[in-house]
Amino acid sequence: VGQKIGEAVGFVSVPVHASVSGIVKEIVQKPNNLGKNVEHIVIENDFQDEVSDQVAPKGSIESLTAEEIKNIIKEAGNVGLGGAGFPTHVKLSPQADKKINTLIINGAECEPFLTADYRMMLEHAPEIVEGINAVMKALDVKLSFIGVEDNKQNGIDAMNKVIAEQKAPVVVEPLRCRYPQGGEKQLCQAITGKQVPPGGLPSAIGCAVFNINTTIAIFRAITTGMPVVSKVVTVSGSGVIEPKNVECPIGTPVSCLFDYCGGLKDETFKIIAGGPMMGMAQYTCDIPVAKGTGAMLAFAADEDKTVENPTCIRCGRCVEACPVHLEPLYMYMYEQKGMIEELEAANIMDCMECGACAYICPGRLHLTQTFKTGKQKVKDAAAKRKAAAEAAKAAEAAKKEA
Repeated sequence: VGQKIGEAVGFVSVPVHASVSGIVKEIVQKPNNLGKNVEHIVIENDFQDEVSDQVAPKGSIESLTAEEIKNIIKEAGNVGLGGAGFPTHVKLSPQADKKINTLIINGAECEPFLTADYRMMLEHAPEIVEGINAVMKALDVKLSFIGVEDNKQNGIDAMNKVIAEQKAPVVVEPLRCRYPQGGEKQLCQAITGKQVPPGGLPSAIGCAVFNINTTIAIFRAITTGMPVVSKVVTVSGSGVIEPKNVECPIGTPVSCLFDYCGGLKDETFKIIAGGPMMGMAQYTCDIPVAKGTGAMLAFAADEDKTVENPTCIRCGRCVEACPVHLEPLYMYMYEQKGMIEELEAANIMDCMECGACAYICPGRLHLTQTFKTGKQKVKDAAAKRKAAAEAAKAAEAAKKEA
């Protein structure tokens, strides 16, 4: 456990570590929770949980430099454990013109059913605060905020108790309970009052946002040397017999999680990786738990609200519901008609795929799904333009040489 089995390639990449002890059986192409075939390292588990000799404490946070902390985080395979999966060490290395002055820890967890971050606040508050101290040192930030929705009062109390004991420069900011408060742009605005510009990142307004579980993983990487090899997953929904929050090794088959929670009800019709609003429906349980897997939900009985022929009635409710102030009804039309330039001009790349528009739509249009495919079409068009420009440049250069 903890042995490095895959090296990072490039700066925006992290190593992979064994989450169980045993023998590497094979390296195969298998689908992940997005339906893409990717390389999987299959380990035959010996169930001994033998810890690798590579796992050793790295020292105290006080004794380490900012660069040493960043390197430890990278080598531990730390990524955004809230779901984004973006390498943490890259976030800790902002561009020179993007000075970070505000650290925000995301404890909002605003989607229904999800309670993993909430449980961690109740059970691992000291580790969260120590992890925050490490991030503050790495970013040279003097004050940080933890955004927690006000329906988690005992979680807020648990954090405040530890912060007072440690006299840490951390402020717990109770937030009004609303969706999608957990989006990093929404969280920045709720805490600082500043808006992230269209197409921009929180660093544009001097903010850096990290998840609760990410800070715990940072603390463990420094104090024990254990890389990211486990994940807390909410297993819930009307189709699960015994809903639980489960800490499991990364790579655990999802079917094992459901078995551990008593199995699924016979009338289960849908399985979702992630929350009910932003998660992805799955066609199989033969997928592994990844670093970004926050929940596995199963739904049963009469909860299927889809219709056979969805129709837009131009009511405008999707426009009212959009937290990014986009116009989903026009974006839907542009995507359906293949109007890629208009789709890009409508700022589809700012869509956070929160599902608020699809949830409110009385016509039951597949808005979020359409925007996922629309964003890919915009990316593909941009890639084609770039390739055409490079080809034209190369042809011009060859012409000059001739």
